[in-house]
Amino acid sequence: MNMRLTLSPLALAIGGALAAVAGVSTAVAEEQATVDETVQIIGHQYEGYAEHMPQSGTKTDVEWLDVPQAVSVVTKTEMEDRGAVRLVDALDGVAGVNNTLGEGSRDQFVIRGFDALNDMYRDGMRDDGTLQSYRSLANIERVEVVKGPAGALYGRGSAGGIINLVTKRANGDNFTHVNGSVGSNNLFVGQVDSSMALSDKVSGRINVESRQSDSYVDHVDSNDFFIAPTIRVLPADGHTIDLDVEYAHQELVPYRGVPSKNGKPVDVSESTFYGGTNDYQESDSIRVGVNYEWLLNSEWAWTNRAAYNHIELEQKGTRQGTVTGSEVSQTVNNFGYDPRTTTTLQSELVWETDSNQMMIGADYNQINIDLMLASDKTLPPKDIYNPVAGPTPDPGFKPFRDNTTTTTGVYIQDVYTFGDLSVIGNVRYDSMELEQQKAGSAKENLDDDKVSYRGGLVYRLNNDMSVYASLARSWQLPYSGIYINPKLAEFFHTDLKEVGAKAYLLDNALMLNAAVFQIDQEQPETNIDGDVVNKIEARHQGIELEARGQFTEQWDISVGYSYLDAENKETGKKPNDVSDHLFSLWSTYQLDDNWRLGGGVKYVGDRYAGNDEAVALGDYTTVDLMAAYTTGRHKVQANAYNVLNEEYILGATNGTSGTNQIGYGAPAEFMLSYGYQF
Repeated sequence: MNMRLTLSPLALAIGGALAAVAGVSTAVAEEQATVDETVQIIGHQYEGYAEHMPQSGTKTDVEWLDVPQAVSVVTKTEMEDRGAVRLVDALDGVAGVNNTLGEGSRDQFVIRGFDALNDMYRDGMRDDGTLQSYRSLANIERVEVVKGPAGALYGRGSAGGIINLVTKRANGDNFTHVNGSVGSNNLFVGQVDSSMALSDKVSGRINVESRQSDSYVDHVDSNDFFIAPTIRVLPADGHTIDLDVEYAHQELVPYRGVPSKNGKPVDVSESTFYGGTNDYQESDSIRVGVNYEWLLNSEWAWTNRAAYNHIELEQKGTRQGTVTGSEVSQTVNNFGYDPRTTTTLQSELVWETDSNQMMIGADYNQINIDLMLASDKTLPPKDIYNPVAGPTPDPGFKPFRDNTTTTTGVYIQDVYTFGDLSVIGNVRYDSMELEQQKAGSAKENLDDDKVSYRGGLVYRLNNDMSVYASLARSWQLPYSGIYINPKLAEFFHTDLKEVGAKAYLLDNALMLNAAVFQIDQEQPETNIDGDVVNKIEARHQGIELEARGQFTEQWDISVGYSYLDAENKETGKKPNDVSDHLFSLWSTYQLDDNWRLGGGVKYVGDRYAGNDEAVALGDYTTVDLMAAYTTGRHKVQANAYNVLNEEYILGATNGTSGTNQIGYGAPAEFMLSYGYQF
């Protein structure tokens, strides 16, 4: 049974919530003189939901109020309250961001209606290391999301925005935190986070996680292991070196959802599995990163970063095809990386005075993919209402193609302040080269030089409130640069227009943001000679409202709403798995030194799977709850998800295959955790 909210009550609820935020903030301000962002609860720290200095919007120390673009931050405290273990758990409450099925084997987010699969960053650098996997939060301090094209800072990609994961660092603290969780579907998670000052100049930290789980879907399970040691060295005053290593092993059974019939997902139990009982995905990835920061003096800072990612992956997957009558066709396909590597270098020099901040940077990124692929093998069709799961043939692996994508960029950013007015300008030049070698075919090449930009104005109405306007352009590579198609031999470009307002309330404890935006994307199609013969144009426009932080020292809140009108300008159709309305509310309250209670609601509006609005996915509402009890160094926490047991569609695989790869969401589930702080 599907619970539905009509748009009018939803709009009224959102308006009421925003009015309540303003009203409550005024009332609370009278009784609260100051709000400390960090509340110490006997051995455990709650740092609040507000982050005033996110790095991702400018890559420098520019206060959130002065960034002319919407930036959302999910803090460590919010992730812990939500019981988040994977990245998908953390991004549930970010306005304008939605999760899709991701072929049932990886993270795949949509930002402002654009696919962000290849727009993942780690500490400001492109991160492809765990591209085909679910990302762990074990070594993540916070998650920052920049909304809208960000190519002037980050280069190719970022049509709807980017997701930047900020790594935990060895900062000299001495602690060890262990945590164990059990839950529905035989879930077990074990975590260790240990930090130590080895000397006055050297600190170390290590994060370890093991996760095992079955699934609400028959025959689906996963097994993860993650370890991340890091070390910080302070060789001299003003010099900081961070060296970190991450290793991740992941085994899972891909879940490709259910097929559709007559424009709707097949009405079967969410536990129904159409794959093969011997389907699998197994990956090993390693990331090595180094960060060197040199504070030359009070005005100059020079940061150099390098990272190397190496991933080896194999997947055998059974896929649904066309539905005919009461049967669905099926194929089995193998693919893998042997390996996929990414090398990234970055150097940024920042000069800052009282009224001016300038950054000059350069970066280099190369992705090498040795792709193994077996041709689809046709299987006997299955009954769509009663599929019988069994083993399927293994097509094996063989070399298919090698791809190399190399990008070199130089960029400059200048932030100049005239009293209450700040002007920000970004210009970036990228040289992009793509090479492709298919087995038995001639080498193919695609290269070009592009310029991205961003211009913005920010006006401070007072110390706690600002308004802004910005324009930006970014460039995208067809297929994100990992495949050359002669019919897509021109780069895409995306243009942003955005105005917004930001505010601090309650002595900076509560952050409010409102944004109105329009994003236009042009995708040229070419003939075999590279001449443009057609252009596909898309327009995504809408509003976003968000509040994060504290009403009081005890009361944390994270609330967001987005309205998005996204369409192909020629057909008027919505893109795959994009909703007009997204709403989320999460809040926790510290009752006393021991008890912390919380909960939230998430609403996702109507969506469609496939091209031309082929399959209606419907809307859904889920409700989550949490309770935590802390005493001394002990903490027990219970999280309950989808407590009303709503039956809903989580999302669909991207593209035309999404019409028959539609994933049901999880029914009611729980997780019980115990943590101890040494």
